[in-house]
Amino acid sequence: MLLALERSGPVASAALFAADGSSCVASLDAPGAGGGDAHPLVRDLLARAGVSPADLTAFAVGVGPGSFSGIRSALALAQGLALPAGLPVRGVCSPAAVLFRRRRENPGAPRARVLGDARRDHVWCVDEPDDFRALSHTAADAKLYSKSGADPALPPAADLFADGRALLCADPARLASLFAAHGIAAPVPALATAADVAALYFAGSSGPAAPVYLHPAVVGPVPSSV
Repeated sequence: MLLALERSGPVASAALFAADGSSCVASLDAPGAGGGDAHPLVRDLLARAGVSPADLTAFAVGVGPGSFSGIRSALALAQGLALPAGLPVRGVCSPAAVLFRRRRENPGAPRARVLGDARRDHVWCVDEPDDFRALSHTAADAKLYSKSGADPALPPAADLFADGRALLCADPARLASLFAAHGIAAPVPALATAADVAALYFAGSSGPAAPVYLHPAVVGPVPSSV
């Protein structure tokens, strides 16, 4: 049985699937619980389904981009459950899972992209690929843009609106001013769920069980030895 977790956004989500992906055994969403400890969500899901941790055989986790604490707590819990039996833990790029759901539901729709707030005056973008199996499920799948255009090392965010791709947004509130500045209506929210993560995993598209970090780590000065 697969346990899928998605905690990169404002809604924490967990789901249990048959080992072959043929059916969803149970799912549970917890609005406002995208950060902090992932254990209560999984505990409640297993109790609802009448499933023991010993019944789990694989794990798929949404690895962002998104909430630093939510993603890390989900990965830590999955890896802790998987470790005793040496079970596999795989990562799925959260916005790619959203795009995969959209493609399945609208096979003839134009290609889309998901935008999100990368902080530091930057915007991240994940474009819908021709083949989801080509995704790396790492930061290599995302591109950074300069929100204000002030960073000469990155293309300006205005470029994101120039090629006619359908736009979805993982951070509608944070990016509302950017869309308004380009005369574009409020974007469609693009929040991944555990079911989305599981669907892309079962399609044979997953990657390392590591958070998608778009910026280098920010560290303070190393103290000199005394």
